[in-house]
Amino acid sequence: MGKKTCTNGLFSGADSVENALGHYAVSLAGHDAGKIYLVTGVRIDSSGKRLLLLADGKRRPAANPKAKKQMHVTVLKSFDAAIAERLAAGQAVEDGALVSSVKAFKKAQNDHCEKEA
Repeated sequence: MGKKTCTNGLFSGADSVENALGHYAVSLAGHDAGKIYLVTGVRIDSSGKRLLLLADGKRRPAANPKAKKQMHVTVLKSFDAAIAERLAAGQAVEDGALVSSVKAFKKAQNDHCEKEA
């Protein structure tokens, strides 16, 4: 039997990728499928495709974010306002802040899913 997934309305997508800084994102493909990150940047590759820069502070520190094609990621409506503000201002974000934010998001999501059950 597969892992149960809670559909609590968080997996709805951000308004646009340009406004996705600081939003949580879930990897849909690759060895990290299902992993939660924060969007720390957006860049265009040599073929003109948009790549999201994803970091979690642990396996992917802010200084070395994972570049993932937009089609392989679901950007969530939920975001960390403090991190989004720092990123929008061009300021660095500490890995500890990313780790804490992702951990708090996962806990909130798990608490919500337990209430639904």
